[in-house]
Amino acid sequence: EGSLINALPYAYENNTEGYEAAGAELKNPLEKSDAVTAEGKMVYENMCMHCHGKEGQGDGQLIETGKFPPPPSYSSPALKDLPEGKMFHTITYGRNLMGAHASQLSKEDRWKVIHYIQELQKL
Repeated sequence: EGSLINALPYAYENNTEGYEAAGAELKNPLEKSDAVTAEGKMVYENMCMHCHGKEGQGDGQLIETGKFPPPPSYSSPALKDLPEGKMFHTITYGRNLMGAHASQLSKEDRWKVIHYIQELQKL
């Protein structure tokens, strides 16, 4: 299944319309499970935690240097209920100061980390 997810084209453009359309239409193709969420946690710890922090509060080690403004907390009103399609779009293309991560993370890994981020949003 994973290879199929990675092979599918990404049909949303890198613009506001693409972001909004992804949010409205795109759903995580991976079934949520403890194993998938645990794999997402590993991706998060390797690729996201240095900025977003251990619990997604925007207090990662890179932010603590004072050289970058903190990203919003996952529990903030702006992100708490963010549709997973918008999350995927953001990881794919980047948003604001966050760079694109499509070259570092497979589509499958992006979906796995979204399952983990959704757990952090509950904290």
